[in-house]
Amino acid sequence: MANITIKKMNLFFPLLFFVINLIFSAFLIEELFDASDPNYGITGFFTPITGLISFIYLKKFAEKKLNVLLRVLQLFNGVFIIFPIVVFIYGIIIMIG
Repeated sequence: MANITIKKMNLFFPLLFFVINLIFSAFLIEELFDASDPNYGITGFFTPITGLISFIYLKKFAEKKLNVLLRVLQLFNGVFIIFPIVVFIYGIIIMIG
């Protein structure tokens, strides 16, 4: 008989990535408020990486119809992916102009 595997999503991983992204985003936001030189350097780009991993995980293992929690997590993943990149580009524009 054929072995049937069922994709079962574990909600622990997306929530763990959400908490990690909140921590890294707090560092990035604190860096935006601070007027000194950058302190965290490349760690600001861990947020889009973990956001992308969580986004792909939810996309792959979630059912076709997402519940409210998964939709909110996907929304935050999109924000976590875009926000540091926009801040980086905005910083470059400010330095040029």
